Amino acid sequence: MAFDGFTAWARDLERSLDPRARLAHWMGHEPDDWQVEMFTTRASEVACRVGRQSGKTSVLAARAVEELHVPESLSLCIAPAERQAKIIAREIGRQIRRTDLVITRSTLTELEMSNGARVIALPSTSDTIRGYPSVSLLVIDECAFLQGEGGGEDLIAGVLPMLTTRGQVYFSSTPAGKNNYFARLFLDENGRERMDKDVHRIVVKGTSIPRLAEKVERMRRTLSATKFRAEIEVEMLADGTSYFDLSIIENATSTEGAICPRL
Repeated sequence: MAFDGFTAWARDLERSLDPRARLAHWMGHEPDDWQVEMFTTRASEVACRVGRQSGKTSVLAARAVEELHVPESLSLCIAPAERQAKIIAREIGRQIRRTDLVITRSTLTELEMSNGARVIALPSTSDTIRGYPSVSLLVIDECAFLQGEGGGEDLIAGVLPMLTTRGQVYFSSTPAGKNNYFARLFLDENGRERMDKDVHRIVVKGTSIPRLAEKVERMRRTLSATKFRAEIEVEMLADGTSYFDLSIIENATSTEGAICPRL
């Protein structure tokens, strides 16, 4: 074997054995530790509260590409709007070109591989979401912005039964207040952070990612304080718009033990 051929063989072997190397190759850059955690977890439910423009869509796409290596598997990627669904579909298509997978059928919403594996990306407003059997990977992107009763709970209740027994679901989003299904994955009924182990929770502030420092400072200058706290620091504010949590305001104006009591 020529030296160049051996080098390529060694790289392929490394990627097959090391998830971090595989993820780096598919995304096109070295991943952050939280991206590796998000990519490699095998928890049945994964909730990712990650700042905007941090690279969560690339990881979700990579997880879908990973699943496409499983023959006859079906992955379903859902987003609130068609534009968002197309973004993740394009990223999946881009990463597939870095693999040995062979696409046998391609449409605007679906890719099918020669091994029978499929991935379908659809907006949550579509009437055709229900009815897919044996979904092994379900990705719900921008979950906090789902429309419908219960802050998206009705839609999620409709798609979760499609998962196989060992199927995996990713709930991914920046926060949009506390009154939605996504927020309830992180907060209990009293508004406190949930500590139960039923869901693998990943919380990443944009301010904690060094490679985003310049972009974060620009966003700090551009966005309102409320928007910055929600979209970059991933805080779940009371209604998605208030600067202060309503409980803080109530405590501050209480006549009993108040910081600034009523007169």
